[in-house]
Amino acid sequence: MSIKDTTIRKMNELGAAGIPFIFILDYKAQNNIVLPLDQVRSQDILFDFHGVTNTHLKSSFRPEIHAHPLSYKQYKEKFDLIQNQLFLGNSYLLNLTFATPIDLKGNLQDVFLATKAKYKLYVKGRFTCFSPESFIKIQQNKVYCYPMKGTIDANIPNAKQILLSDKKETKEHYTIVDLIRNDLSIIGKNTKVDRFAYIDTLETSKGPILQMSSQISADLADDWKQNIGTIFSKLLPAGSITGSPKKKTMQIIQQTEDHNRGYYTGVCGIFDGTQLDSGVMIRFIEQNNDLYTYKSGGGITIESQSEKEYQELIQKIYLPL
Repeated sequence: MSIKDTTIRKMNELGAAGIPFIFILDYKAQNNIVLPLDQVRSQDILFDFHGVTNTHLKSSFRPEIHAHPLSYKQYKEKFDLIQNQLFLGNSYLLNLTFATPIDLKGNLQDVFLATKAKYKLYVKGRFTCFSPESFIKIQQNKVYCYPMKGTIDANIPNAKQILLSDKKETKEHYTIVDLIRNDLSIIGKNTKVDRFAYIDTLETSKGPILQMSSQISADLADDWKQNIGTIFSKLLPAGSITGSPKKKTMQIIQQTEDHNRGYYTGVCGIFDGTQLDSGVMIRFIEQNNDLYTYKSGGGITIESQSEKEYQELIQKIYLPL
């Protein structure tokens, strides 16, 4: 039995038994962690999902990062490869990501404790994540998804209107909403967009940014708890961090990106025995011995401008303090 099949079965079994558990699923579903809550060791894993947490540790230490991003020339080489695929019609939207070496003042646990985000996760010696992006929530036989696409510096005059009227950003958002709506229709019925293109403000160590999100929902069968793993297997990887069409776009990503995403752009979350909450693992620092990398990226469409996308990649290397 494959790792993916083992993960699906374990999530289904725990859900059917009503046993609360956390799950950490990597981008390729090759190294997954599924643990009943009573087996989560706080010395190894810390989590805080919308205030549901296994720690009350506090720290006054303020971590800092200093990034060493790739050059614009290096970025442009990858960008042009993607643009060629878009021009050929092999993809309409592709999320291109990079691993940026950083100097970190502090350690991964310091970052976990200091940052503020909807979904925070720390795995000792491996990575920490502080993500603003929800993946799916399930409440009362209904599934909700919140794709997040479209970013702008909040300090720019009229930033909200500029973002909402930006042709590239809005096309990117329309595309991902359509993809997620189709994904939810695979697992549920009566799929609909409840809220479209609303704006959230995120505070970062570089200043506030605005992000565009939508809310999509669908009705689930009464037996969804015994099919949690099956549901995730049909939805993953998240459309917001791959692109559209998903299968072909993932092939292009595999051919283009130079780094192994690993847990970055995977999904983490919690089932409390009654309902489920999960987030996409973006805003991500990985540790390899004494070296740290910050993984970030952005959606590319045929309208994208390489200079602007390069700056967005760098802008997303921040700590939400």
